[in-house]
Amino acid sequence: MEEIDKLYPLMAKDDLYRNAKSFKHELIAALHNQTSSLPTILNPIHKMRTETGLGVAVAIGGTNGYVSSFRVEKKGMITFLNRKIFSLPEQTTKGKLFKLISENICKVTNGRGEKFPIGIGFAYPLKPILHHGYIDGELLFMSKGRNIEGLVGKLVGQEYHKFLIKEYGMDTTVAVANDAICLLLGGNGAEVAGVVGTGLNFAYWEKRFNIAPLKLNELFGFGQGEVAINIEAKNFNKIDGTKLRETVDRKSDDPGYSLAEKETAGAYLYKIFNAGKDRLIGKDFPELTSTDQLNDIITGAYEYPRGIEISDKRKVISFAERIFHRSAQIVAIELCGILMKLGKTKGLVPVVMEGGIFWHARNYPALVNLYVNMILPEIIPSFARLFGSSRRGIAILARGI
Repeated sequence: MEEIDKLYPLMAKDDLYRNAKSFKHELIAALHNQTSSLPTILNPIHKMRTETGLGVAVAIGGTNGYVSSFRVEKKGMITFLNRKIFSLPEQTTKGKLFKLISENICKVTNGRGEKFPIGIGFAYPLKPILHHGYIDGELLFMSKGRNIEGLVGKLVGQEYHKFLIKEYGMDTTVAVANDAICLLLGGNGAEVAGVVGTGLNFAYWEKRFNIAPLKLNELFGFGQGEVAINIEAKNFNKIDGTKLRETVDRKSDDPGYSLAEKETAGAYLYKIFNAGKDRLIGKDFPELTSTDQLNDIITGAYEYPRGIEISDKRKVISFAERIFHRSAQIVAIELCGILMKLGKTKGLVPVVMEGGIFWHARNYPALVNLYVNMILPEIIPSFARLFGSSRRGIAILARGI
């Protein structure tokens, strides 16, 4: 363990608290239009109601996507009728992506050419814009090792709307928002939502009067008293770096950026392992190709190469556990920073969470809870994985009023 401590140390309790306070200060600075590592994007969305009728929810994630048709009943209940899941290629084009989405929409709507309103949850940084009363998003850049050629710098909803008219003769409304915002919107009243999967992000509801007037200029045409904040939390850069993170960052597509994400999210955790394995175990141990394999090591499902010593297996398991522990520390730091900003430092706090790392990595919610307790001992976070909460948010996006 001493060897792992030198290679990839955990943060001490005092450092956890200091970093959480730093996250809070970065968040406040961003809301006041001051220099900050957190982009803190304001979204012109409030806690909306839905109108009755049919619609289509589309999610474009870091690895996979899905299309789901839905119906909104008179009392606002949303029923999802069916769903088609698809994989997102690492390299694709705007046209190919739109065709993939459209083909799956045809499947879930049984080929009906009706003008179902469409909501799209997008797992990449967007600049929100109100367009004819609907929220759209300009794709700022790609991340998570994915690229959609021809879409960066464009309004995703408008581009897809034009595609539908040209290729399918369908003129319908298309609303687009970041995936964390959709999760927050469908979170059944929760004030905070987080995504810890292929990527890392948090969103929360903020009072309008807590945002500087100059910053509020981003919300042209939007006057509601509450604002959905997409923090783009992956960019937090005040945590002292490690040599392994520096190695992963140097080889990444965006060196110097997304530093918190590179020690937290599924797109990078196995790369942390690969960066340290030679020093800890030796060059003969094979490189991992996914963070699922890292979790398999902990659960005992990983198939080791022949001839590996028991002592080396123990090192591999301890190193894998350490990587997930540090990931959970960073998630706890960011969550506590948000709760400090909201003044919610005591009692039960519901937090809606999504993402494969958070829910599928062994004991991950308990790890986050452990480190939250070190930072804010009087807080009891209630992590909820509300069934269909992200889909529900996208549906509200499509048929919200």
